[in-house]
Amino acid sequence: MINNQIPYVQLLYQHRMRPEISQLLVPLFYKQLKDHEAVAEYEQIKGVESSVFFIQHTAAESHSADSESYSNKFEASFLVSLSRYLLEQGYNKSQVTILTPYHGQVLKIRALLRSRDMGDMAVHAVDDFQGEENDIVLLSLVRSNREGRIGFLQDKNRLCVAFSRARKGFYCIGNLASIAAGSNSNLWKDILRLLKRKKLMGEGLTLMCQNHPDTKTVVNESSDFSKIPDGGCTLQCQARLECGHPCTRRCHPSDRDHSLYFCQFPCSKLCELNHRCPRKCKEPCEPCSVEVEKVIPKCGHLQTVPCHMPADHWLCQEPCKQLLECKHPCTRRCGEACSTCRCKEMIDVTLPCSHVMRTECYKQKMPLSCLETCKQKLECGHHCKGNCYECVQGRLHVHCRNKCTRVLLCSHQCQESCFENCPPCKRKCPNKCRHSHCDKRCGEICFPCIQPCSWKCRHYRCTQLCSERCNRPRCNEPCQKSLKCSHPCAGLCGEPCPPKCRTCHRDELAEIFFGDEDEPEARFVVLEDCGHVLEVRGLDRWMDGEPDNAQAQHVQLKVCPKCATPIQHNTRYNNVIKAIQQKIKEIKLKIQGTREELEAGKQRLLLQLNSDRDLVAWMGMERSIMNTVSRQSLLDLENTLNFFASLSRLKQQARKCTVARERNLKRKIEAVEHWIGRNRHAFTAQQLRECRNEIKRISYLGNIFERLSGYENKQASLPTEAVALANEAIGILQRQDPFTQSREESLQRVLEKIDEWLPAAELQLSEAERVMITEAMQFGRGHWYRCPQGHLYTIGECGRPMQQSSCPECGATIGGQNHALTQDNVADDQILESASAQEREPRLQDSILALPRSCDQPWSPTCCPPSPHPQPDSSPPCRCSPHPQPGSPPPASPSPHPQPDSPPPASPSPHPQPDSPPPASPSPHPQPDSPPPASPSPHPQPDSPPPRLPSPHPQPDSPPPRLPSPHPQPDSPPPRLPSPHPQPDSPPPRLPSPHPQPDSPI
Repeated sequence: MINNQIPYVQLLYQHRMRPEISQLLVPLFYKQLKDHEAVAEYEQIKGVESSVFFIQHTAAESHSADSESYSNKFEASFLVSLSRYLLEQGYNKSQVTILTPYHGQVLKIRALLRSRDMGDMAVHAVDDFQGEENDIVLLSLVRSNREGRIGFLQDKNRLCVAFSRARKGFYCIGNLASIAAGSNSNLWKDILRLLKRKKLMGEGLTLMCQNHPDTKTVVNESSDFSKIPDGGCTLQCQARLECGHPCTRRCHPSDRDHSLYFCQFPCSKLCELNHRCPRKCKEPCEPCSVEVEKVIPKCGHLQTVPCHMPADHWLCQEPCKQLLECKHPCTRRCGEACSTCRCKEMIDVTLPCSHVMRTECYKQKMPLSCLETCKQKLECGHHCKGNCYECVQGRLHVHCRNKCTRVLLCSHQCQESCFENCPPCKRKCPNKCRHSHCDKRCGEICFPCIQPCSWKCRHYRCTQLCSERCNRPRCNEPCQKSLKCSHPCAGLCGEPCPPKCRTCHRDELAEIFFGDEDEPEARFVVLEDCGHVLEVRGLDRWMDGEPDNAQAQHVQLKVCPKCATPIQHNTRYNNVIKAIQQKIKEIKLKIQGTREELEAGKQRLLLQLNSDRDLVAWMGMERSIMNTVSRQSLLDLENTLNFFASLSRLKQQARKCTVARERNLKRKIEAVEHWIGRNRHAFTAQQLRECRNEIKRISYLGNIFERLSGYENKQASLPTEAVALANEAIGILQRQDPFTQSREESLQRVLEKIDEWLPAAELQLSEAERVMITEAMQFGRGHWYRCPQGHLYTIGECGRPMQQSSCPECGATIGGQNHALTQDNVADDQILESASAQEREPRLQDSILALPRSCDQPWSPTCCPPSPHPQPDSSPPCRCSPHPQPGSPPPASPSPHPQPDSPPPASPSPHPQPDSPPPASPSPHPQPDSPPPASPSPHPQPDSPPPRLPSPHPQPDSPPPRLPSPHPQPDSPPPRLPSPHPQPDSPPPRLPSPHPQPDSPI
């Protein structure tokens, strides 16, 4: 446009920069530029000698490989310290901007600012600040290297922008000599000559104290700013403050009026008694706390009191000399009220339960919880470990807290406390096959594997599913494989090869255990669960059992005869293992119930729960019902609901009584409610009876209270005889011991007389609350049996049938007479309860073999009812002595085919005493006066007694059995069999004979 002769006007006046800054641009960047008169009026930068200055240094730059940018730590630290110094001079953060041509330097400067709590200060790249301006600009040139590379600093336009952004102050730091030497043009050389001529360049920046202008400090690097920590100089401020004290800080240009300064001299003010204030001069004075002696008007004691407090407001600290109502001295201070004192004297208090408790005096008016140990013997045989409060004064016992030692159906030991019914095993289920494993808990029912069975060899192949019984026989052909030692395998075809070689491990394989191990053609099987190698014919007999054995068949896994490890994974004995697992599954299903049974039971309980408001208010009941997973839990919850329903009706009855009697009844009802809440998960038969009797006792008491309250409300006079009878009945009901049948009978006679003296139309005193109790399924004790239709049932107490009954599922005859099972019933197992060393009672998951027992007294025909669910009020368990006395003749074992007119056989004891002779072995068809047959032996000796068969299920932790001699000597005692349940610290059992006989005595 200018070349085309278009008229134009050139702007020559700038209104931004002070003249010292604009002179840097002429003539290097602009040929002609004039300053407006307004810029000449800018004030000098406070605290710095010059408003424009360039600091020269030689610190090297650094290069970032990540960002491909440059930075200079020396320049960044110097400008950050200079920024803080400018802020101390009174400038705001918004008045200062830091510029640099490289983004790497921007990041480094921002990081240093954040570390010094100055993160909100402006830092920009030069290219990002075009068109912007600020009062003070600090410029970092960054580049400093030996090669003389200056990069962006060659660009004249960038330099023009960087030099022209400041209004009042401009400070630049860089290696100016290196930059000028490396520049391709004369621009930096001209700038350098200009700065030297104007004296605007140096190795240090001169700072000047505002308060003491003659005091100057030269800073060459960032650390030099520490010489003037407050932004002034090293001289003391000494300015006189409003309080008259001098300022003790060093010279500080900021806060010159000392409005933010706190005087550190002690306060010079005095109280009314001329006590000097102990605080600092600038702090507000508090009431004088100097202690002085004053006489307290209320008691006349001389006390040391804070100066500011009036004597009548002070609590006298002298010990109180008054006596409390209990006649013990008050332990409060004189100025405190005696009514607030809790007497801490220890006294003996006789509780309602007649126990004496040592407690603090003030607690005798409070309801006390008796902590005396109950010590009553429970029906399980253990002593109760609850205290008097937990057991409701011995009327409602807590659960037995002894550790349960039963062996469950899965062969694991129960980990819970002693209880009638062991809960399902919570360990990880060990059931697995070659296709998969069960990831449920051991007590739950496993899903069957539906993969094809993998048991095959050259001769046979199973075509069934993995979970079904195999349809191929065991292969007895020798294995054709060779071991690593190149000797032939001693195993069988299709079975895992034993790790023992007949040649290399001859002594180990030929060690006599079953009896045929030393035969040349003997074959061996390795048990995968424990790794033991056993002779196959003996192990087959061990796993299959005796075919003509009339004893009970056991629902429990077979175990290794050497180490008692349960045998669960062995293809040769698939059918034995699967048959036992199927029976265990049926028993689990019997205990847990089907899904339809559980859902129906849950809906019934939820309907009962929602029909009563008081039951709905009981926390967690609905959730407990929905989370129930077994029939037993449903029965326990149903009993809990029935108990709460009865207590709810008793609460309604209590509201009809007078206040004192209502309070008495509610206290007893709440005690039962708390007991149910603590034991709501399960109830023993003893607990069910005790809770029912306790509710009945409260109900009788409520009837009497309601009758007496009704007459009193009508203001009718009570005959003296009626009052005496009522007091007698209340005395019977208020006793602390359990409410028994005999006490109820005596109470009934008294209540009938009260009904005659105080008749009423609506309620008879002899009508007590009837609690519906659902008896628990007794799966925890006794023996398992099958009815003719295959239904499982159990006989409690001693576990032997003494009566005949009907199957609860099909109506078939179950049970038997005189401990003998009916011919069409099958005994599935006998599992013994582990107890103390002196006494053992039969329980479910403990024993392995259903062995005959001996008694030192005749069996009672009514001692063991065969009902699968015995009632709580049934007669006490059979107490047939399980311990014959030493020296007594051994009782004979029952014959599986008793002769006519023969008396019922006695059962041998499961715990014979030391030195007692072993019981005789029963004959399959005993004849009168016939001696027991001798068992065959591979090497019979004259007069050698018959060997004994070991239990296939020894207890966990039992020591390995000892091996008998393969050649027993004449007159030597028979080798003893390892007990299925050895006691702790018992000697290791002996191993069996090579050819055990059925029904041999234990």
